Amino acid sequence: MRNDNFYYLKTSEIIQAYKRKALSPVYLIESYIKRAKGMNEKYNFITEFFEESAINLAKNAEYLFAKNDKTIRPLEGIPLAVKDEFALDGTYRTSGSIIYKKRLDNFTDVYVQRLLNAGCIPIFKTTTPEFCLLGTTWSDLHGITTNPWNEKFTPGGSSGGSGVALATGCATIATGSDIGGS
Repeated sequence: MRNDNFYYLKTSEIIQAYKRKALSPVYLIESYIKRAKGMNEKYNFITEFFEESAINLAKNAEYLFAKNDKTIRPLEGIPLAVKDEFALDGTYRTSGSIIYKKRLDNFTDVYVQRLLNAGCIPIFKTTTPEFCLLGTTWSDLHGITTNPWNEKFTPGGSSGGSGVALATGCATIATGSDIGGS
């Protein structure tokens, strides 16, 4: 499977392809990162990339699948986009605000940790409006996130960056939240 047919596969289909050795976790993660970088130039939905750590985690997943290891987790090797509002140890959580642009987390939110424990590989963080308090994904810190279906609009808020990540095939799973109707 060395083409772009995998960008919109279901999680279960990716796991099955890994198990059949029809798809490499390293190839998939590298491809998603490359795609996300290109799409981000157009739609501005990513705040931070985790390329090196993502590829290292993918190498571990590939090793586990190669030997049919019994410790393979349910979401092993699945690309994850993390909404900027969620803490992920060692990454920035800006809340879309200039005042928090240097806030580096030293813990991971439970919600995200459960996905990591299940084997997801975080590849980037996604944009939100400042403090997640707008119905559009725009902030002074990150600018305007545009809707891939109609670039005259934003994808809404507050999980707009995560929505764009999924709509453009740049992540298989994306975190979101609902404060006031996301």
